[in-house]
Amino acid sequence: MSTLEHINCPICDQDDAELLFDKDSLPVVICKQCRLRYVNPRVNRQTLETAYTETYYPPDKVERIHTGSMEWLQMTERLTELEKHHPGKGRLLDVGCGIGTFLHLASEQGWQSHGIDPSKSGSAFAQEKYKLNVQCGYIFDADFPSAYFDTITLYHVLEHISELNPFLSELRRVLKPKTGTLVIEVPNGESLQSRRQKADWPYVHPHDHLYYFSAHSLPKLLQKHGFRDITMGKPKRVSTTTDIRFMLRQAATAMLVKVHLGTVIRVYAS
Repeated sequence: MSTLEHINCPICDQDDAELLFDKDSLPVVICKQCRLRYVNPRVNRQTLETAYTETYYPPDKVERIHTGSMEWLQMTERLTELEKHHPGKGRLLDVGCGIGTFLHLASEQGWQSHGIDPSKSGSAFAQEKYKLNVQCGYIFDADFPSAYFDTITLYHVLEHISELNPFLSELRRVLKPKTGTLVIEVPNGESLQSRRQKADWPYVHPHDHLYYFSAHSLPKLLQKHGFRDITMGKPKRVSTTTDIRFMLRQAATAMLVKVHLGTVIRVYAS
């Protein structure tokens, strides 16, 4: 049985794409209609889900994340911006929560934190180390009530999701209408770095990064699922040092983010 599957563009449902480049024996294409970059054909869902469940968080990776100061700085930056967009806090769901770093910080700030992640080792660490309300599995396994969450966050998760449209429909169902906020951060497939490096861009690993969204294509996908109030976030570069070189890099990053050419994009939608 083949481990590859062919798909139509998940935004416009067309099979009208041209090749951009090959990487690791998989083609990355661009849709001629909506300009989404995606892998096609790609590794099938069953193969991906097995990897996420069994091997995504080996012990050395868990330890590196848990003890890494950059991890905590990055999660703090995300939470700080989230609270500017949604100051009321409330019930938060972090999809693909990993070992629970972001949820742990959110809990300490008064959020009612919930998480879900397919990794057995990642979710177990979040449960045992931080005593978090985290389920091991996928969003469809959780059976959350409708209009249950004030905020749903996905940081570097959406590019991994095989069934984009059913997945986003389920997020829409469990998010509170009008007042709820969906937060998505993904690698920016139209960043300055990705345009220059193409297949050599570090975020290009098509065996598990299935899509390369942009500030154009990601809002278009969200609009397809009924999200109307869509704003771009301003992710900041973080560092354990504050020397002049970092400050210059941080300023350069801020300029790129402003014109949607930063390495990642962050979107808030309701």
